[in-house]
Amino acid sequence: MQLPRKVAASVLAATVIAGGIAFGVGGTATAKSHSYVTGADIQNGTITGADVKDSSLTGSDIRNGSIHGVDIANASLTGADVLNSSLTGYDIENGSLSTADFSASTKKALTGATGKTGATGAKGATGATGAKGATGAAGARGDKGDPGTPGTPGTKGDTGDKGDSGLTGAVYRVENYKNGGGGSATVACADNEADSQKYIAIAGGVQGSESGVTETAESFAVTSSFPGRMNWDTGKPKADRLDGWIVFGNGKYTSTLKVWALCVPAVSIPVQQVDLDN
Repeated sequence: MQLPRKVAASVLAATVIAGGIAFGVGGTATAKSHSYVTGADIQNGTITGADVKDSSLTGSDIRNGSIHGVDIANASLTGADVLNSSLTGYDIENGSLSTADFSASTKKALTGATGKTGATGAKGATGATGAKGATGAAGARGDKGDPGTPGTPGTKGDTGDKGDSGLTGAVYRVENYKNGGGGSATVACADNEADSQKYIAIAGGVQGSESGVTETAESFAVTSSFPGRMNWDTGKPKADRLDGWIVFGNGKYTSTLKVWALCVPAVSIPVQQVDLDN
């Protein structure tokens, strides 16, 4: 290796080197027979980075293959120290570079195309059943459904107990006119107005003569017989009253005059009148 005089000027030791060059204490070198110091003039390992002026060495000062990784301090080289295209894969130790060592554009250029979708993996085992979720809000009321098919008739039930007779609580009322009569006569279903109206007279009649004794062609005869109560002030039946019986005679006197009525407990019985156009 051939070093220029400027390298020799930085050596600070007073050393006698084979070749006849002497270095003074002040660091000035004197050439005895030529103006350059060669590699043969320097003992191996005696020059360090401290002996070299900053940026004074170039690639032309270094013998090919004479610098190895052990000669370079860690992290002392950058991309600016390397000549373009001067490094190859042979110069880089396996596994010594990572993506952090590359620029963004380089990493982008190294990104490969998206590969094909791999085959679907095998179905995994069924996971455990999750916890029961909270009850949701009630839904809207649905439309009314169609009528269902009629069900099969049920078995006939047992015959119930015999009910009370429709005449339970009924009473036959008889009004006996002791002095006889021949005109209008009536009987009520009870002795007072309030109790009488708790009944309905469903049948009635009159006894106005005795067969074979007082019965003659000119004797008492009935002209009308119907349910109701008489208003003696007006001589007419009271409206909407069925709690008794009324009889109208022909005016002929009879010493025997009895009016009958069959009364049953009831609030009312509808009256349906049918008009006949005769």
